[in-house]
Amino acid sequence: MEKGQEKILVADLSSGSPDSIADSIKREGFHVIEVTDADLVKDTAVDQKPKAILINCDGFDSQVWELCKSLKDDFYARKSTMIIISNSSDESDVVRAIQLGADDYVITPFSTKALIARMKAVIDRLNRHESKKIRVKDIEIDLDEHRVKKSGKPIDLTYIQFKLLYLLASRRESVFSRKEILEKVWGRKVYVTNRTVDVHIKRLREKLGEYKYPSQYIETIHGTGYRFL
Repeated sequence: MEKGQEKILVADLSSGSPDSIADSIKREGFHVIEVTDADLVKDTAVDQKPKAILINCDGFDSQVWELCKSLKDDFYARKSTMIIISNSSDESDVVRAIQLGADDYVITPFSTKALIARMKAVIDRLNRHESKKIRVKDIEIDLDEHRVKKSGKPIDLTYIQFKLLYLLASRRESVFSRKEILEKVWGRKVYVTNRTVDVHIKRLREKLGEYKYPSQYIETIHGTGYRFL
């Protein structure tokens, strides 16, 4: 990743957050765009097309829920990775953030250096995507365009859901342990749990049109992990 080329959108919705977040990111050579109005975040993301969107908030409340959903529902905005910074350590908030498309969740107080390292890791994973298309069953995955189609019809996936589907489908019938999925999709330095994988698999199955077990696409290997059939 070349310094000075990546845009970072910092949406500061907190009542008393330190200025050091945006300032520290600027010192790393990134181009930082700062927004303090929740109503302007999505339009700014669509217009500026940042690599990452950092949402700094007092708590993961209904306003932030709606903002996350709005960002991930928009075709252009959802191409940006999204990191939530919140003072809520409630597990239900963490799970909800992930379900709504957050790629990482940072609990305050935090180390600014650690936050930047985690942000860079998420961006690097996005940048390492190879130019490629794969087709399995009636599903087509276009890595360049970040598009997925089922029977020719587009499916809206979050960034993490897309990576998860691509990982499983690229090695069809290979069994991936939850640990392996965590490392390949989220990275070794990002703290997420096995429960995170299960939540994303459930949501991915639903996006593929499946609400009942067993799945015709993603099989659960009990005690181990998952594989794409």
